Amino acid sequence: MKKTGIIYCFMFMLLFTLTGCANGSRENSKTSDMHTINTAMGEIQVPKEPQRVVVNWYIGDVLSLDLNVTGYNAWEQETMPFYEKFPSDAKLENWAAEDIMAAAPDLIITYQAEDFEKFGKIAPVLVITEESVNSVERLRIIGEATGKSKEAEALIGSFEEKLTAAKEELQSEKYQGKTFSILEDWGPTGDWNGVAYETGSRGGTLVYSCLGLNKPEKLEKLIKEGGNSRGTLSYEVAHEYFGDYILWFQQEGKDSEYAKTDIWKSIPAVAEGRIAEIPGKYQGLFYYSDVASLTAQLDYTISAIQGMSE
Repeated sequence: MKKTGIIYCFMFMLLFTLTGCANGSRENSKTSDMHTINTAMGEIQVPKEPQRVVVNWYIGDVLSLDLNVTGYNAWEQETMPFYEKFPSDAKLENWAAEDIMAAAPDLIITYQAEDFEKFGKIAPVLVITEESVNSVERLRIIGEATGKSKEAEALIGSFEEKLTAAKEELQSEKYQGKTFSILEDWGPTGDWNGVAYETGSRGGTLVYSCLGLNKPEKLEKLIKEGGNSRGTLSYEVAHEYFGDYILWFQQEGKDSEYAKTDIWKSIPAVAEGRIAEIPGKYQGLFYYSDVASLTAQLDYTISAIQGMSE
């Protein structure tokens, strides 16, 4: 009986020890799966290879890196280069704690600094403010944070190769000293009316920041004085802000009322065929400024510019 008791006691202690080791192993494994990164909110710990990502504005970066998105609060449209990667059942109606928690993320990626405190108890929050980095830097940060550096660098390399070639094309004598405008007709009435000018949206990041093309001098002055990177111009004065080359965005299902006016025909860029009309269905292509979107925009834009008349 004594031998039996000793054996049972030994087995119990062995089981206890093994269980403790197993728990310790799991805990160590959990710790080793995290790493520390520098962010706009300081040093934070995030999963080395997140399995369930929730994201808002940076959806293009995340989908391009083939991360598993269990929740997103963003717009999707069929001309976006990563449209097929949108998960059909993961759209969040609201960017709120309850909706995010239901998506059970192990990483939240956002552009809003306030989300760090709001959602930090749900999962680690990677904040990348829009003004702090450009599109290439942002993709590199997300890639490094999520174990997708190799994929990020491949996307960046492809974009930069095409960008270099495009810049060489636009340095030819044909384009020397020329100005470029990104414009869209919002109609004669409504909350937003007149001809809208863009400097960041509608491909503005690509045209002005990446390609380094020039805005018309009068538009540049308007932006500096008013501090508005986008706005509208009345039909009466809009023609004064047209550049030598025009990217003219159409609104889906609507004809441009401005293009029916007599003044339209007198604008040199229009009269001489230096205008590319971009159909409304391509609104999605020019919506985001992630590297994948910029690459697709670059292909489209250079082709459009090359197709304009001399």
